[in-house]
Amino acid sequence: MDRILKYIFTNTTGMRSGWRMLIWFAIVIALQVAIGLLLRGLHQAEDHGFLDPVGMLKSDLLLTLVPVLCATLIMARIERRSLHDYYLPVRGRFGGKFLAGTLWGLGAVSLLIGLIAASGGYRITGLALHEHVVYYIFIWLAAALAIGIVEEAAFRGYLLRTLSDGIGFVPAALLLSLGFGALHYFSKPYERWEDFASTGLLGLLICLTVRHTGNLSWGMGFHFAFDWTAIFFFSGRNAGEYAPGRLFETAWPASDRITGGMLGPEASWFVFPVIALLFLGFHFAFRQTATPAPSP
Repeated sequence: MDRILKYIFTNTTGMRSGWRMLIWFAIVIALQVAIGLLLRGLHQAEDHGFLDPVGMLKSDLLLTLVPVLCATLIMARIERRSLHDYYLPVRGRFGGKFLAGTLWGLGAVSLLIGLIAASGGYRITGLALHEHVVYYIFIWLAAALAIGIVEEAAFRGYLLRTLSDGIGFVPAALLLSLGFGALHYFSKPYERWEDFASTGLLGLLICLTVRHTGNLSWGMGFHFAFDWTAIFFFSGRNAGEYAPGRLFETAWPASDRITGGMLGPEASWFVFPVIALLFLGFHFAFRQTATPAPSP
């Protein structure tokens, strides 16, 4: 019986990755419930629009980042590892890799909007002027930065490393990217297959960049810039909404295949050649700098 239990729960490297992931999830969920109850008790739980930047910051930082970091730190102590082992940047998190990812994100969205505009699907009709323009510039920078850091830490930090221990890096990257796309598809309104596919492929791209850059700094910069540029700067829709405080008033007078419709430019069919170029460009730019994932 002892041998059977030992086989079920452990392997040659210690506790099996599946059990470690279950413990991590249990800690995250318990902390999310506790923080949610605390916020309600303090009357801080409010309903916000999907694209409300203040609501995004509260949700991402308090209900996602805090539980994810706490759970990861606890598991790191149990597994005798560091945050670096889970691809989380400890030093230089906003250094050269982050800035490089930011530039790639800005370029990708600019190309995507350019293709939509060239097909008659996008035009700027004016400035979305408001009295708190400086406030909205900075609050959207903060919200997009939080999204980039939080989603990368949650999906491609502890989970990617631990699942890789069990099934290998590439299968883990594929599975988590599928889950990333599915989460968008099933949790956002007006969803279509295009958004499922594009978010999943972008998630896979970021997973693969970990093998070349060593951590998630590049991916965090890319994710931050992609969201900020699409939602605030080019003022596209997301989940059927325009961002409060966005920079421009815009028109999208073409079919959903061209513009992305209610889902915004990330669901445009033009996103797929842009993603293909990202994979190709990253392959040639970083093919000489492969960094193997930490060994179990």
